[in-house]
Amino acid sequence: MEKFIALRKQTRSAMLGLEHSGTAEKRSDLLRDAQTSRRALELIRLGLRPRLPGRRMPVEPGFERLGNMSCYIIRTPDDRQANRARDLLGDDYLIVPDVRLSLPVARTGGGTSVRRPRAPQWPDISGVPEARAAGITGKDVIVGVLDTGCDADHNEFAGRRIEFRYVPLAPTPESMRTVRGFDTHGHGTHVSGIIGGRNVGIAPGVELLVAAVVESETVKTSLERIVVALDWMLSHFSLPENQHKSMIISMSLGFRSEWIDAPDFAAVTGGMQLLLRTLVEDFDVLPVVAIGNDGPGVVRAPGYFAEALGVGAVDFDLIPWPDSSSGISPDGLPKPDIVGFGVDVMSSLERDIQRRSIYARMSGTSMAAPYVAGIAALAASANPGLQGAALRAWLVANAHTLTAPAERVGAGLARFRL
Repeated sequence: MEKFIALRKQTRSAMLGLEHSGTAEKRSDLLRDAQTSRRALELIRLGLRPRLPGRRMPVEPGFERLGNMSCYIIRTPDDRQANRARDLLGDDYLIVPDVRLSLPVARTGGGTSVRRPRAPQWPDISGVPEARAAGITGKDVIVGVLDTGCDADHNEFAGRRIEFRYVPLAPTPESMRTVRGFDTHGHGTHVSGIIGGRNVGIAPGVELLVAAVVESETVKTSLERIVVALDWMLSHFSLPENQHKSMIISMSLGFRSEWIDAPDFAAVTGGMQLLLRTLVEDFDVLPVVAIGNDGPGVVRAPGYFAEALGVGAVDFDLIPWPDSSSGISPDGLPKPDIVGFGVDVMSSLERDIQRRSIYARMSGTSMAAPYVAGIAALAASANPGLQGAALRAWLVANAHTLTAPAERVGAGLARFRL
C-alpha cells in the first residue's frame, strides 16, 4: 500500500503576502484560505476520494487534506495512481514518506508516591516564584503537547478542561477520538504536569491542548500522526478569542539520522523542517523540542532544526545531565539552544486502581522541554503579544548564563524575568 505525505514547499503567508500582517489577522486569513484547494479537485479526478470529517468512507484509496498545515496525506494500493499523484503535486509540494519517530527514553528515579509534593521544586533562579508572587500563571497562553496522552483526572488537572485528542495509528478525520484525556504510559501526564499542573507545574493557568500520538508500548509514533495532531492544534485559531493568543508546542520526540533509510533521509528531514516552518512563519507558534538523551556529539531532529528551540537538560545544581544530547546539526548549527531543569523532576504520572493520584521523579530532555515551554508561557502571559520568533528571542536573551561550556547548554538556563 502506497502512503506518502505532501507538504507545501512555500509557506502560505509568503504566497498570500501576509508576512507583515499582525498575528491575529494573519491567522484568520490563513485559516480562511485553508478551506479551499484546487489540488483537491485534481486529486479527485485521479480517482482518489477525499476523506471528510463526519463521513465514513473506505480507507483506501483516498486522500486527506490538512489545510492548516498545507499538506495532503495520500493512500492508494495503485502504484500508477500514486505516481500520478506525485507528479501532480511534485512541483509545489515536497513528497515525504511516513516514518517512525520515538520519545527520548526518560529515566524514572526515586520510586513513586501518592503524596502531593509539599514544597515547590522550582528554585528562585527559575523565576517561577517571582511569577507566582506577581500573579502570573500563563493565563491566555495555549500550550500544545504531543506525547503519550494525559490523565485529565489526575489531581494536577482536576476541575480543568483539557482539550484532548487520541490520534490513532492510521488516523482519519472520523477516527480522532474526542474523549476525556487518558494516558496508559505516564510520560505525557508527567510532561503536562511540568507545564501546567496546579501544584507541580510552572504555568498552571495555561490552556492545555494534548494530542496522544505516541504508543505506550513502543513509545513510537509516525510523521503522519504528528502532522494530523499539529493540524488539529492550529484549528484552535479558528476561534476569534484564540487568534491573538501565544501558542507554544512542546515536543519530546524525534529521530536520529541513522534511523532513516538513506534514500528517504533528505525528504524526511526536509519535511520535518517544513512542518516547523509552517508553525513559526505562518502561525507565529513557538516549537519547543527535546534535543535527545544520547549524550554529547549526537543531536536529534526535529530539535536540531533552526526553526525549533532545541532543549537540553541540567540538574538542580545547574550541571548538564550526562545523557543530554549536544552537538552540531547537519546544517552546522550548535545545539541545544537553551536548557531546562530535567533531572529528578517531580510531576504527575498516573492514577492507581483506587483512583489515587501518583507522582514520580523522571529525568531527561523530555522533562527539560516542558520546563522551557512553561517558562515561555509565563513570559508570553506577562508580555501580551510576545509570540513565535520574538518569544524565542526573549527566552534566549533572558537565559541565565551557566559555567558549563556553551556547546552543552546553549544560551543557558531558561528563566522567567519581569
